[in-house]
Amino acid sequence: MPISERHHAYAKKVEAELKAAGLRVEVDDRNEKMNGKIRDFANQKVPYILVFGDKEEAAGSVSVRTRAKGDQGSAPLDEFIAKCKALVETKSTEL
Repeated sequence: MPISERHHAYAKKVEAELKAAGLRVEVDDRNEKMNGKIRDFANQKVPYILVFGDKEEAAGSVSVRTRAKGDQGSAPLDEFIAKCKALVETKSTEL
């Protein structure tokens, strides 16, 4: 979920990398307030929300929010992908 329109290119890059890793992903690039978009995904029971802005784009990372625990902080994108692949292999839901 990009914070603003200028982060849409990074959102597409993140989406492509996640899909290449075999993960389901959806980019929410609507021009809505961030709290509203997070609330919408929480209501849909999406397990992980990735939020990114200038800081994350510069570092090649994503800010991770989980449905159960909320904000989990920032993580490098490749590290997040590795954790997700391990979760899929073990059929676990805990990040």
